[in-house]
Amino acid sequence: MVAVCVAYGLAYSYGQFFSPMAASFGAGNGAGAAIFSITSLLFFSLGAVSGPLADRYGPRTVLAAGGGLLGLGLFLTAHATALWQAYLAYGLGTGLGVGCVYVPVMTAIGRWFDRQRALATGIVVSGVGVGTVVSSPLSAWMVDTFGWRRSYEYYALGGVVLLLLCAALVPRPPQHEPMAAAAPETGRARRGFGTLYLAALLINIVIYVPFVQLSQYARHHGVSSVAAASLVSVIGVSSIVGRLALGAVARRIGTLNLFKACHVVIAASPLLWLASDGFGGLLAFALVLGVSYGGYIALIPVVLGDQYGLARLGRILGVLYTAVGIGSAVGPAAAGALIQETGSYAPALITLTVLGSLGAATVMAYRGKDSS
Repeated sequence: MVAVCVAYGLAYSYGQFFSPMAASFGAGNGAGAAIFSITSLLFFSLGAVSGPLADRYGPRTVLAAGGGLLGLGLFLTAHATALWQAYLAYGLGTGLGVGCVYVPVMTAIGRWFDRQRALATGIVVSGVGVGTVVSSPLSAWMVDTFGWRRSYEYYALGGVVLLLLCAALVPRPPQHEPMAAAAPETGRARRGFGTLYLAALLINIVIYVPFVQLSQYARHHGVSSVAAASLVSVIGVSSIVGRLALGAVARRIGTLNLFKACHVVIAASPLLWLASDGFGGLLAFALVLGVSYGGYIALIPVVLGDQYGLARLGRILGVLYTAVGIGSAVGPAAAGALIQETGSYAPALITLTVLGSLGAATVMAYRGKDSS
């Protein structure tokens, strides 16, 4: 949980660094948002590599490598003098660093727990919410106090220390199944996984736009800087509730049914953002998105474990997370470009609603076994 908290807290704090970094490099909304898009593409897509490595060698080595890459990326970003340097330093360093944390940790959790797997997963992924809650206001204060460059230097040192400590403490998970009992390779199973993959791609285009654009939107609508930053923290807090509460009741309701319901709520959430004309409405949007997004993230490894077994969970989870990576990369950058081109957030939010609805419809078409 601490490892996930540190990695995602640092990554999702980018919204507070967005404006000063873009101003330093003379970049517009789309170009500035692309820094986060490159990062998210890498840290989610790397799961296709870090997952199998964790299956074979355990999470400790991969997690230690992630700590070193994350610290180096933040430090080099602090000393970037041009936008392309920030793309390389933050995108590659932070992206690869976070990519060495999430999938290996989630794979280990899937194998450590059996009956309470959904709850255990919810507790660990609540680290994403805790990191978001802490890092957003902390980053806003640090940027105002020290400037964005010095803040990243501090984060680089703290991130390395904490992730290396986690790597030293985490044990290797047990193997519950022989490798021969891996995920089924039938044509039906492959088609089913393709359905989940497409749904993940579409729904994650929606999820990650607020982490970059919501604070800026709020400031443009008269909300103070600290209050605007707190909206991302609200997403984080409510996502913790979603991860823990939905993880606790998943087996009673059915993990697959609950997983599908989260898609539907996420898909509809941009309409709530679009209808908001002040802090109260944006707060409601942050709460709704946070709970549904938190539950969705917590249930991904549980659903995959239920559907395809645990022997190759790292591999399967890593492959699915390439869809998350593509969606999280396309969403913020495309939304930023559309906002910059039209001068309005409405076209972007309507587009997100359409794409999210397609994702929800896609996952509804999936027919797998549900666990209760």
